[in-house]
Amino acid sequence: MCLVADTPRTAEQEQRPGSPLAALIEGYDLVVRCDEARHTAAAARTDLHACTLRGDTPWKGPRWDRRAGARLVFGDPLPHWRLALRSRLVPGAQDRVGDATLRRPLHDPALLGEEAGAGPASTAYTMLRLLDFLGTPARVDLIGFEGPAALSPREREWVGTRTANTDDTAVRITLR
Repeated sequence: MCLVADTPRTAEQEQRPGSPLAALIEGYDLVVRCDEARHTAAAARTDLHACTLRGDTPWKGPRWDRRAGARLVFGDPLPHWRLALRSRLVPGAQDRVGDATLRRPLHDPALLGEEAGAGPASTAYTMLRLLDFLGTPARVDLIGFEGPAALSPREREWVGTRTANTDDTAVRITLR
């Protein structure tokens, strides 16, 4: 499985004809993309789209019209989550949508094993922690998560303790 960052550099490399990065991404059994994917080409493969609602106006912003096998929407409070799904979901753009029980997976102290009040988590980190908690898959490749905007220092530290290998295109982490 791979989690692909939505960065201009990653998108440019992925869209290049004959791109090694595009071939790498296509070789995974599951491709996860997060949030609005502004830089990602509309035709880019997305098996799971995870996004986090931010702010108190969840009905604003782009609709989720890019094709995804499944869509997970993280956010609170429940009325805003419901309103966002009603206003943003595009019929036929996904096969499945996560239900309300998955809207805030990192709010459970047993899952985090951390002190409360650590601050909001990025969508990518939420996905990684959820996968870690569920115990599957054994390996996740992070593609394009270099640079300061990719993960917060706390999130990078967590990923760093699980990193098995790095190269120019992917950071491979083992979630055990």
